[in-house]
Amino acid sequence: MIRPTMAPERTHILPAENPDFPGTHEAPQGSQWYPVCSVEAVDEEEPFFTAADGRDLMVIRQGARITVFDDCCPHTHASMVGAVVEDGQVECPLHGACFDSSSGAVLDGPTTEDLVCHPVRIVADQVEAALPTSDSSF
Repeated sequence: MIRPTMAPERTHILPAENPDFPGTHEAPQGSQWYPVCSVEAVDEEEPFFTAADGRDLMVIRQGARITVFDDCCPHTHASMVGAVVEDGQVECPLHGACFDSSSGAVLDGPTTEDLVCHPVRIVADQVEAALPTSDSSF
């Protein structure tokens, strides 16, 4: 079981381009920081898939920006394993839905729902994501 971390004084926050998730030392209300993977594990060529706190996650890197999404296409609730990341977009391998790779906003395809995107921070070369606590939802 991965335990939440509680060391904001050691935290380096990635630049936040998404106004919904500005860089902060505090997790958003109703969420907790969880370690997801090492920064080194995330390749720009393809998404990295993992789980934290019982939640399947997809981690994307574009340059210095790392973004964490639920590993679930909102169209069919299928895994995004096999997704293609290119030109600022991530494409679902099942039906080709395209999403913005920084925010998860739907761009094209058979869905009108966005990918679920989580706030991210880096602590000692470890990617952490603010995930909803069990009694809340994002």
